Amino acid sequence: MTIAFPHQCRIVKRCSSLIPYRCLSESVVFTPVVRSAPGEAKPKLEGRLRVKLLKSPSHLGHFTSRVNRPYNEDKYSANVLNIKGNEVFNFNVFDGHGGSQCSEYLAENLSSNVETGDALVKTKKAREDLLKKYAKNVGGYWKRWFKHREKTFDTWKSNKLLLKSLQKDLEKNDITLRLPLSFLNSDYDFFQQEQQSGSTCTSAFFQTIYNNPIKSLPVIENYYFNRNTISLLTIAHVGDTRAILVDKNGIANALTVDHHPSNPLESKRLRRYAANFFMTDSFGEERFIALANTRAFGDVSYKEMGVTAEPDVTQLIVGDSKEISHKLTDDEIKKYTVGGLGGDECFLILCTDGVTNMLTDQEIADIIMTHYRRVGHVKATPQYCAQEVIKFVEYVGGDDNATILVIRLNGWGNWPSIDRTGELRQQRLDDYNPRRNSG
Repeated sequence: MTIAFPHQCRIVKRCSSLIPYRCLSESVVFTPVVRSAPGEAKPKLEGRLRVKLLKSPSHLGHFTSRVNRPYNEDKYSANVLNIKGNEVFNFNVFDGHGGSQCSEYLAENLSSNVETGDALVKTKKAREDLLKKYAKNVGGYWKRWFKHREKTFDTWKSNKLLLKSLQKDLEKNDITLRLPLSFLNSDYDFFQQEQQSGSTCTSAFFQTIYNNPIKSLPVIENYYFNRNTISLLTIAHVGDTRAILVDKNGIANALTVDHHPSNPLESKRLRRYAANFFMTDSFGEERFIALANTRAFGDVSYKEMGVTAEPDVTQLIVGDSKEISHKLTDDEIKKYTVGGLGGDECFLILCTDGVTNMLTDQEIADIIMTHYRRVGHVKATPQYCAQEVIKFVEYVGGDDNATILVIRLNGWGNWPSIDRTGELRQQRLDDYNPRRNSG
């Protein structure tokens, strides 16, 4: 029997004495509260229930399919990290190419590398040693990159949010520096294995930065998917996998931009040093050498030309709209919440381009929301809805591995009863109807 996520839960740290400082966990637990009897000073805590993130269908949906490919190079993972004493929920999707070695390596190692990246953040020597290895052993683009590294570090550090009333909770947060350094370190470690495969990646990190405790709650913990919480959402993105945040109005908001040669920022970054490597394929699509993506893990043969695992890092505030309205200024709400709406986001989607090449962002969101309305909240869990998205991709002729994660937020199920893309999806179904096409 699968146990669904309780309304709230607590992290279970899995620390091994053989692996110093590593507390990476795939599970959470919740602690039920037995209310105090008259005359008792404190409530009693009774038992704990441990739940694996990937076996929590009511709060995390995940599904992958090779579609019509002979094998599936997509991978994904879900973990709870301990970063500087803070529990951080982490979800990742990886789209491998040229083999599955790179995506498998990332699924097994990237999260722990982020968690244990303290030295890269705190110690200048550790950073210098890593980047000198890129400059010396990879060369090309990285020799020039190395000369401007301090300016790049300053840019990474400055990406962190500044919130007046919550600054004490955020000032020690180093994730905007930790993620790029940990991603580059993971990339370098992988291509030392002399593998030629590569992978794109989109990662999401949730850290609760404020909660308004309610004494009547049945458990003691409080995390990002609950009411009365405010959380920092950080997205780290490499390549053309995607993060889509669905707001309280049911609108799909893309949080990532594909790292393709046609991306003006990528074109500007690479043309400084590698103008001759841009070309157009037989379909009229611009490529960088033979690659569709200008950023990726692995792809060691192209590293010296400027293919990098340095992520774009985006931060937003998500959570309970009432708490956000009390703790953030109007300007902060407008600037740091999706659409300036001030919270109550419904769910976050992470997916590979096998999904987004077939469906628009809004179609993906609408498939999830319409199935919830159609079959009811008991059956239409995030897990059920994730499966329905991939089934739709398979039915309408998807030709690439397709993977999706659906991460429930505290506005789940409260979206308006509007299907903005129903006619478009019906047209897709009609166009790919096997009986119709065979006639």
